[in-house]
Amino acid sequence: MTAQIFSERLKALRAQMDTHNIDGWIIGREDMYQGEEVPASDERLAYISGFTGSAGTAIVFTDHAALFSDGRYSLQMEKQTDAAAWSCHTMPDIDIGSWLKTQTLTGRTIGVDARLITLSAFDKLSAVMRESGLSLKAMAFNPIDMIWQDRPIAEVTPARTMANDIAGETIDSKLDRLADSLTDFGCDAVLLSRTDAVNWLANIRGHDLACTPVKLAFALYHRENGLIILADRQPMLPVLNEHMAVVPLEQLDELLEPIAGCDFMVDPASLPKAVHQVISDSGVNIVTAPCPVTKIKAQKNPVELDGFRKAHQIDGIVMAEFLCWLDHADVTQMRESALADKLLSMRATHPDFISPSFETIAGSGANGAIVHYRAVAGQDSLIQNNSLFLLDSGAHYRFGTTDITRTILIGDADAEMRRAFTAVLRGHIALARAHVPVGTTGMQLDTIARTPIWSAGLDYAHGTGHGVGHVLSVHEGPASISKRGSLSVSAGMVLSNEPGYYKTGSWGIRIENLIAVKAASTAGFIEFETLTMTPIDRRLIDKTMLSEAEIAWVDIYHQWVLSQIGADVSPPCQAWLINACAPL
Repeated sequence: MTAQIFSERLKALRAQMDTHNIDGWIIGREDMYQGEEVPASDERLAYISGFTGSAGTAIVFTDHAALFSDGRYSLQMEKQTDAAAWSCHTMPDIDIGSWLKTQTLTGRTIGVDARLITLSAFDKLSAVMRESGLSLKAMAFNPIDMIWQDRPIAEVTPARTMANDIAGETIDSKLDRLADSLTDFGCDAVLLSRTDAVNWLANIRGHDLACTPVKLAFALYHRENGLIILADRQPMLPVLNEHMAVVPLEQLDELLEPIAGCDFMVDPASLPKAVHQVISDSGVNIVTAPCPVTKIKAQKNPVELDGFRKAHQIDGIVMAEFLCWLDHADVTQMRESALADKLLSMRATHPDFISPSFETIAGSGANGAIVHYRAVAGQDSLIQNNSLFLLDSGAHYRFGTTDITRTILIGDADAEMRRAFTAVLRGHIALARAHVPVGTTGMQLDTIARTPIWSAGLDYAHGTGHGVGHVLSVHEGPASISKRGSLSVSAGMVLSNEPGYYKTGSWGIRIENLIAVKAASTAGFIEFETLTMTPIDRRLIDKTMLSEAEIAWVDIYHQWVLSQIGADVSPPCQAWLINACAPL
């Protein structure tokens, strides 16, 4: 789209702001369910700015507009927005509060959609606004919806049941564990406002989002009255059973009337401000705490872990066939989006495939340095020769989820590429081989991965790893491997291991496998099981930079990959795989 189109949209938004006596408007990249992925009908930030990243916040005033996101999107923000209309800022280098203090805005009223901002986010942002002499007002309308004339209509899709032999635990068992958690907090009931928590608890999934197989819903659970899914009834009919009822969210106030006075738990980090107001008006005693389901579901049971392993074996076969094809095709005559489509079509042929687990990142050359680059047909680049191709992709299968990044050499590599790639590989190996005490935090693990990369004078702006849901969100809390990862990791968690390095304007490198946390043979320690089964590009490895132990890890990993998928790939791919997995 042209800058003129976005300019007209900004003008129309400002006219609506003027009509409603608002001096500014906050636009986040979220819907009321606060997941990382949102339906097309809720992509308000992209609609108004052109920025399509998975995280970001904009503030539009009558005479200027500012966009904020994290280091993953520094380049993308600048590339996708009109510099004449938007100023772009990378957090935490410049956050909203520090930027506001540089502006002359005292006395202005800033509006935000009460459905689309959480209670904790509203309170935090309101405090930030006050420091700059502004007031934040939660509104019951959204001016962008008033100007978005061709706004997509959300498709109504039915929920489906996640069978016990895939979930590994019955709803009864999960509800018992939730009840125990509420007892620990001294609470009688809870409003679950995280969609992935609701889906996991009720053993349901859905198709409301393109890459996250969930049914968008909240839930009310009372230790005596049971589970009520807060959603439209019709799409839930296929999964209704004796363990749950379904009531529209609009009737939440009626459900709360009989339990007025009870101790009622809410998660302020995910509860919409508008829903909190309904609960606050009901007469229950509100207790704020992190979602009790999040920590429970993060520790996968043995059946879920087996599902992950099975999914990675299927995905490993697909990736091997794709990389074999890539090596033999003249891809320099193809565009990035065509390669992403090719890989997706290969995954989709498997009968257990559900959907991609996120939109594929396929960045060639300089686009690979844009951490979360998205190749859009017609706007993407040809595959660059004598450069690097960064491919970050994944899939949901019926029993497990994958997320893998490989950096692939196209043509010939120079010494700088090999040096940077090998430094990143050393960081990846350091985390994969880590043997750490129980209670080790994500922050500590992040340092383990970065140290070999730092020693080469390199670094990266994103986290080293995120949690992964079981046929749910590919990015799952509560733990993360990052500079802000204050929570400890524990046995049963599935995380990513994805250090990288990005040379702006030239190329990007990332090596990502999924890992499962497991108890080590040494009492009181944990270690990691690598799940991903795909060769690492040996052509980019500078063996002289590796220790004997690191060389052994690469060789053992490749022989394991060959043993796991070698018999199931096509004959041409088998020859390619044997070569790709040859010892260093």
